Amino acid sequence: MPVNRRQFIKRSASAVSLSLVLPKFWMGGLARGQGIDATSRKIFVVIQMAGGNDGLNTVVPFTDSRYAALRPILGFKESELKDAQGNSMILGSAPFGLNPAMTEMKSLYDSGKAAIILGVGYPNANLSHFLSTDIWGTANTNGGLGSGWLGRYADQKLLGQSGLSAVNIGGSLPKALFANKVVIPSITSFNAYTYQTDERFRGDRNNQINTFHATNTRDFPVDSFAKAISEAGVDAADGAAQLQTAIAAYTSTVHYPVTGEATAQVISFANTMKMVAQIVTTIPEANLLYVQIGGFDHHSQEIGTAADNYTNKTLGQHANLLKAVSLGVKLFYDDMVEHGLADNVVLMTWSEFGRRPNENASHGCDHGTGAPLLVVGNPVQGGKLYGEQPSLSDLDSAGNMKFKVDFRSVYATILDKWLGADSQSVLGASFGNVGFLG
Repeated sequence: MPVNRRQFIKRSASAVSLSLVLPKFWMGGLARGQGIDATSRKIFVVIQMAGGNDGLNTVVPFTDSRYAALRPILGFKESELKDAQGNSMILGSAPFGLNPAMTEMKSLYDSGKAAIILGVGYPNANLSHFLSTDIWGTANTNGGLGSGWLGRYADQKLLGQSGLSAVNIGGSLPKALFANKVVIPSITSFNAYTYQTDERFRGDRNNQINTFHATNTRDFPVDSFAKAISEAGVDAADGAAQLQTAIAAYTSTVHYPVTGEATAQVISFANTMKMVAQIVTTIPEANLLYVQIGGFDHHSQEIGTAADNYTNKTLGQHANLLKAVSLGVKLFYDDMVEHGLADNVVLMTWSEFGRRPNENASHGCDHGTGAPLLVVGNPVQGGKLYGEQPSLSDLDSAGNMKFKVDFRSVYATILDKWLGADSQSVLGASFGNVGFLG
């Protein structure tokens, strides 16, 4: 497929931004350390739970007889909704409970710092991972075409700001961050986010860096391809240098798990959230952060281990991933409290679709539709359920739930009530306020 000029610039800049850093004397006063003025800062963190998270076993409708009938093995009974310490996971007087792996999320909910939005989806849901992810990423239900919803926001609000105003942590840039005017870097690790000079000539490193900088700061014709490429490269280098200097000042008493203290997935995601904390606590301009955690496509063996014939609902793939999200979010929240930024952060989770209400013969469940989202932060009107749980007795022709809240209404609420944007101009239409932000 042909690549146009704009796409080439974005892709080239993304590749460059994986491995650039410049000496501190070129950076002036960009990196400011931890003395951040949070007076008017609005930080938004997105967690993509890739693969199609099982919403019914995340926010459990334990009083619904249809839930028990559809999931005789996977379904949680009321007596099973307790965490490892025996604490109830039931959400107050509501007929729902959180998965027992989500102890930390339950504490955030109970303290009014987390809200749950039930039944989120979109009309004529597509059950392809790729297309549905594009639909959520672009907020375009007509084929998932165009730039990303956060990319359009960035084009409106972040143009001309620091190259680290928006950052993707890990992996390739998600479609939600595809922009037309702003280049958003993807950072897999801080160690890799440096200018990679020729290792055969280590003593020549400064000369190589100086040459790069001189070459890319020459005069180029206005609006030319060469100028766009050079500016993108220098911006990436400036951002990388700023980042390397800034995170060196990060300190925290929050303990993120290390090898031997949790499963590999829990440790990995917790330390991804630590990277987010390191960026937002040391770089004042960093206000849009995106992270991904995959593995939620549980067609089989969603629960348990071989030792229990995959029947123990407190163990297994899904429980491990939910623990990773729950703990990672709580540690990040605690870090924000310690750094005086808890009033400045809103965090949202999402997944491209839920799972089918009925379990299959492999102790898993197939692609479904409406599912819950979690929204966390001091600004959130938490400790509440929003939206509506789809009926398990009134399913669509494919045997899936009928969604109740359009995901674009969630986006609109965040854009209008938190990010200070015009949601209609970003989303292309007007969507209602879900109510979880004042």
